[in-house]
Amino acid sequence: MVKRKSSEGQEQESGRGIPLPIQTFLWRQTSAFLRPKLGKQYEASCVSFERVLVENKLHGLSPALSEAIQSISRWELVQAALPHVLHCTATLLSNRNKLGHQDKLGVAETKLLHTLHWMLLEAPQDCSNDRFGGDRGSSWGGSSSAFIHQAENQGSPGHPRPSSTNDEEETNRRKFFQNSMATVELFVFLFAPLVHRIKESDLTFRLASGLVIWQPMWEHRQPEVSAFNALVKPIRNIVTGLSINQIFLMTSHFGCHILIEKIQIFPII
Repeated sequence: MVKRKSSEGQEQESGRGIPLPIQTFLWRQTSAFLRPKLGKQYEASCVSFERVLVENKLHGLSPALSEAIQSISRWELVQAALPHVLHCTATLLSNRNKLGHQDKLGVAETKLLHTLHWMLLEAPQDCSNDRFGGDRGSSWGGSSSAFIHQAENQGSPGHPRPSSTNDEEETNRRKFFQNSMATVELFVFLFAPLVHRIKESDLTFRLASGLVIWQPMWEHRQPEVSAFNALVKPIRNIVTGLSINQIFLMTSHFGCHILIEKIQIFPII
């Protein structure tokens, strides 16, 4: 397994850019899917995606690319590669009939779809283990609704509520290993029209885990997958330290009316 340099925190990682060798590598793999007519070049790209992203193997890569991959966290690599894999997978599915794979997925398609499933379902858990340690038995399940069930069961007699420290730790993990809203939107934009290009008979053996994604979409439901969920906290906008005269002047200036009962006013001391 590849050992990456430890980061100094979530803020520092999120603020860093992706090294140029990684960007070049990803675009080279994606370029095979952007041609007017798909050739055999895309098969090598499917192998490369699975080898580097899923299997985490850097053998055979250039020294510059290997060093660049080791300079960032595995989750950063996954996040940088996910839009590329989404576009490539959508391209293969949209051309499935032209490629002659109506009844059965080809080897390359299977590899790429397996890579996508891993990135959406298992990558958060694997990357969480790399960053924070832990085991695969954590309640941080990426391929099921374990988090929802855990939230429902907290505080019940048979499921004692964990300590606040553990709750905070788990929350920090989830916040860090969440996909952005833009990524979720891209997934819906690309795959909602293609959802019926994937058949239940395709999801066998190594692709069986993907059923938790595609089955709900066939039924027009949101998949209960952590990659498509986010912890949200309502933001309360409270007007503080304003007198009634100041509020009246503000509302008069902007030409709007505010319901007084919806404003919490604190006296100025």
